[in-house]
Amino acid sequence: MEIIVNGMSPDDEQVLLESMSITYIQQPDCCSDGDEIQELTIETRDGGGGKFLNIRTNEYGWSIEPDNNELDQIISDFKERLYGPTHNS
Repeated sequence: MEIIVNGMSPDDEQVLLESMSITYIQQPDCCSDGDEIQELTIETRDGGGGKFLNIRTNEYGWSIEPDNNELDQIISDFKERLYGPTHNS
């Protein structure tokens, strides 16, 4: 059996991963209005033209320092979970 992430109809030896959603959470930061956990949800969406990443959040903050790559790391983690560890982001 092979799991595929792109395609319309898998053959007899394949299973299609139709959609995936991951919610990343972090503790409130100094800019938060309250004590609520911050959530960032990334999910796959396909409107017929192929898979796209859809990002949803009410609040999720990170530093804009030049060496901070937290958002890149989160997206890379999502892609690795979607495509597997051999995927180059």
